[in-house]
Amino acid sequence: MFKLGIVTAMDEARAMVRVRFDDMDGVLSYWLPVVQHKTLKDKAYWMPDVNEHVVCLLDENGEDGIVLGAIYSDADAVPVSSKDKCHITFEDGSTIEYDRQSHKLSADIKGDISVKATSRCDVDCQSDIFLRSTTKITIQAPALSMKGGSPADGVFEGSFRLVGNLTVEGNISATGDIIDGGNNTNHHTH
Repeated sequence: MFKLGIVTAMDEARAMVRVRFDDMDGVLSYWLPVVQHKTLKDKAYWMPDVNEHVVCLLDENGEDGIVLGAIYSDADAVPVSSKDKCHITFEDGSTIEYDRQSHKLSADIKGDISVKATSRCDVDCQSDIFLRSTTKITIQAPALSMKGGSPADGVFEGSFRLVGNLTVEGNISATGDIIDGGNNTNHHTH
């Protein structure tokens, strides 16, 4: 039997909820498992919230069944309106969206982002990469290799301070002064 109800309680550890059925005089269900995408080798987990409208499949007595998922209603409006978008809006305002029409993946996260890999992590981009921070960007590694095109070309803009030794394989060209311990070395002769 197919029923619409409202979640009233949640057992997060067992991925189960209790549901109130207003069309049955407010009858409260037993604990019902919430259908998940995967539960054996791969595991997915996403629970409906208390007071969320859900669709249930119940036995003929209305005693046992499952929660198939949540549904939108007049009280809970659809966050986007597009057949081309896969969209998630979280309670804190964070969003993740993929638009297959524009081929764009967007994430607006209202907190930290953590990505961890136990092996190599590749980013292969066919266009420009732009990183912006309002405070600083730190790259920490036992070795750092930066390679340009062929021939290599790169530009650093701003003021930089190097802590440690610098070895240059090739020429150094400067349009301004080169200072060594307070002495100008541009006009030094031997």
